Amino acid sequence: MSKPRSAFITGGGSGLGAAVARGLASRGWRVAIAGRRAEALQAIAAEAGNAKTYALDVADDRALEQAIREFQPDALVNCAGILGQGSVFAELTPERFAEVLRINVNGSFNACRAAMRLWQEKNLAGDIVNISSLGGIRGLQKFPGFAAYAASKHGVIGLTEALALEGRAAGIRVNAIAPGAMRTAMTEALGLNPRTQPADIVPTVEFLLDRAQSGSLNGTILEIHCNDLDA
Repeated sequence: MSKPRSAFITGGGSGLGAAVARGLASRGWRVAIAGRRAEALQAIAAEAGNAKTYALDVADDRALEQAIREFQPDALVNCAGILGQGSVFAELTPERFAEVLRINVNGSFNACRAAMRLWQEKNLAGDIVNISSLGGIRGLQKFPGFAAYAASKHGVIGLTEALALEGRAAGIRVNAIAPGAMRTAMTEALGLNPRTQPADIVPTVEFLLDRAQSGSLNGTILEIHCNDLDA
């Protein structure tokens, strides 16, 4: 009997990260979720078959590496991110801009680095899916007041493409998904009402983690053009 696959999911306490945790767990995966809110993680863990939880900040590279090495995943899904909205003429300070990049880009890098180094040491061919956004694709979906977010999601795409090259010789794949707006607590707080649910994105994550279906893909950015926003 083959050993079940295991995935470490950042941003697993809400939104897309929580949906990915539920989806993979329902298919027999061993799952760990990381995030800053312990109570939220525990609630999702119970829904995902008692997933392992790690209350941490993805910008804390040491804590994140320790968690990944303890859990020993063979897949990583980087969902942790913040919007950091604010106009450059008002709320968007250099400190706020740096915070968005610290979570969205540095956090993704920290998780990728920890997982890739672990897999290289153990001679494992792991799979990574990073979550970007259509806001990170040149010429596509942008909103006023989201300069920091757009810059960070462009960064995630660049990171994905560069690490895919570094991991290729070790059999490690690094791909990304760039979805449009989804219905999450963050978008609802902005007064947006997208029809697309986080669960709608999960099959694409599963596809990129399944080497039988997507084994030839590495450094690929899959755009998901979601349904229009409801009025």
